[in-house]
Amino acid sequence: MKSYQQETVNKHGETVISDIFRYIEGEPKQYRYNSQTGQFNIDGDTPVLDKSGKPIKEFTFQPFVFRIFEDGLFNRNREAWAELFFIDALNCVSSIMFNGTTLTELRGVMKKLIYEGNEPLNLCDVVLTIRPEKLTSKNDPTKSWFIGRFSYQLADPESVQQLAEYAADCPIYRRDTLKHTANYFSFSETFALPSTDVVPVTLNAGELPQAEVEAVEVV
Repeated sequence: MKSYQQETVNKHGETVISDIFRYIEGEPKQYRYNSQTGQFNIDGDTPVLDKSGKPIKEFTFQPFVFRIFEDGLFNRNREAWAELFFIDALNCVSSIMFNGTTLTELRGVMKKLIYEGNEPLNLCDVVLTIRPEKLTSKNDPTKSWFIGRFSYQLADPESVQQLAEYAADCPIYRRDTLKHTANYFSFSETFALPSTDVVPVTLNAGELPQAEVEAVEVV
């Protein structure tokens, strides 16, 4: 039995082995960050709430698959995106995407992981917390948006290993965002590339293009 599997008893009283995590290949549960409101939701319409029923003020998750890339998505011009996959509280394989100034903030975390500490790390080695912070345009005080500020702590090594083993056996990706037109700047070894003819763009360690869009709702 593998680290991400468990023994359960079915309705017939038989012992069966099943995955701990729930996942339909290519269709992860979709979490979204709306930088116009600073709130998180599921599928664009279900707010993520805390135990008291109020919108969460910060969101914590452990990435185990990620990619940073440039592509034209959601009927938009080409721009840089971060797509991260994690397991939510219900053991569902989930995804969340960031761009704009929030992606720039994430870039800062990636640089710290590479350059600080005894050995280089990446986003799959940590637990991330994103907290929205309201910003106002210097040129137009009537315009404002929320930037996602990131903090992190090292993840449990056993959890990192378990999730890496799961991703090695189960291709983790989001079908509606995976295109052959993408330019890749960085991605985890656990990410399921669409095919071998997709050649990643090589940048220096931790480098990402500066994002141009400051406030969008990630779809």
